[in-house]
Amino acid sequence: MSHATSQTHATATQTTPHRLLYFFVAFVLLMFFGLIYAWSLFVDPLEAEFGWDRSATSVVFTLSIITFCAGMLVAGALEECTSPRTVMLITAACLGLGLIASAFTESLPFIYATYGVLVGAGVGLGTDVVMSVTLKWFPDKQGLASGAMLMGFGGGTMLLSPVVTTMLGALGWRMTFGALGAVFVVLVGAGAFIMKLPTPEYVKPLLEKARQNATVAAVDMTGSQMVRTPTFWVFMVYLMLVTCGGLALISQAVPAAMELLMGAGAGAGASGAAAAGAGVSAVLPEAEALMLATAAMGSVSAMNGLGRLINGFIWDKFGYRVCLTWIAVAFAAGMLCCAFAMMGGNFPLLVAGFMLLGLMYGGNMCSMSAMVGTFFGPKYYGINYAIATCQMIPAAIVGPQILALSQMGSGSYLGAFWVFFGVAIAALAVSFFIKPPKAA
Repeated sequence: MSHATSQTHATATQTTPHRLLYFFVAFVLLMFFGLIYAWSLFVDPLEAEFGWDRSATSVVFTLSIITFCAGMLVAGALEECTSPRTVMLITAACLGLGLIASAFTESLPFIYATYGVLVGAGVGLGTDVVMSVTLKWFPDKQGLASGAMLMGFGGGTMLLSPVVTTMLGALGWRMTFGALGAVFVVLVGAGAFIMKLPTPEYVKPLLEKARQNATVAAVDMTGSQMVRTPTFWVFMVYLMLVTCGGLALISQAVPAAMELLMGAGAGAGASGAAAAGAGVSAVLPEAEALMLATAAMGSVSAMNGLGRLINGFIWDKFGYRVCLTWIAVAFAAGMLCCAFAMMGGNFPLLVAGFMLLGLMYGGNMCSMSAMVGTFFGPKYYGINYAIATCQMIPAAIVGPQILALSQMGSGSYLGAFWVFFGVAIAALAVSFFIKPPKAA
């Protein structure tokens, strides 16, 4: 008995440092996976070269989100019958092939297939397996671990967008796609040989403690059991409403900021005095406007990452109800800021709106992850998280298209911002109907 006890203690002691190692590897990988949100950086170069309209290029982002969700579902299923290493090697192949092939784009169907399908699916596969493996090391800190890791996913755009923008200017969009493909193959391939699951001996005491503190569900539900609970479907409606607005902004943050900056610069949509008051030159060069617009998108990414960390802390400390309320309120306030900014040609106010929307979107993604582990247990997290992520499919179809159609129809994103303000109020109302599922 004594020998067994000391052996178990030795196992735990040897494994403990690895918990932080796996978190660090997961954070770095998710940061690069977050580049899927940087699609708007490629919009202007592709439209300029091929003459495509905004509605057509928005489809690329929509497809990438749809296949992202599909990739997560596939990863969840593969994790049940194979190893994390195998799934990550498949991820490396999808991302490498998708990005390198995108460099040879000559038509919309081609970029739809390469970036929209292959890259989106690769990011979905990688995100699910990395989250699933790492969270199994943290059964006692589901909210905080989810938020901290997803901060990497959300913050990746902020940290890496300036690098991509520099690459686009120096290398062009074709070489940039190719270089990114090579980087992903190396990084994800290396991660495949580092990540591994914890031992049952390591997990058991942490999981028992979490269940005693009611921070993890008392019973682990399978995917089929989860989707039969009212909690799941009400939460899905809430997530879809919030994600709709978040993905809309992320998909076209740079063009929306450019509309305000160039409109103010040209005297359209804002008077010269308003433009000057907003800190925008009346003769703002397009290159300078693009830099400011990219920085505005970076603010979305920064707050996206911070919102995930903040929400993870709030979820663990104050519960899900507080989380869902502040997310919906930030959504509504962000859309109001964007609408009034467009009306007054006020760029700082637009950035404030972007930051609020980044916070709420990041918090929303963290809530989705924490909900799966906290409400339905960690055992089947991989497939359950993938199922919950499917809410992004209708959100990705509707949200970006509302913005694109608004811009094409009226020449402005203003009308869409008011639509999404109404969506935010609806999300706030739905949040009050969400309750933890009853134990079977």
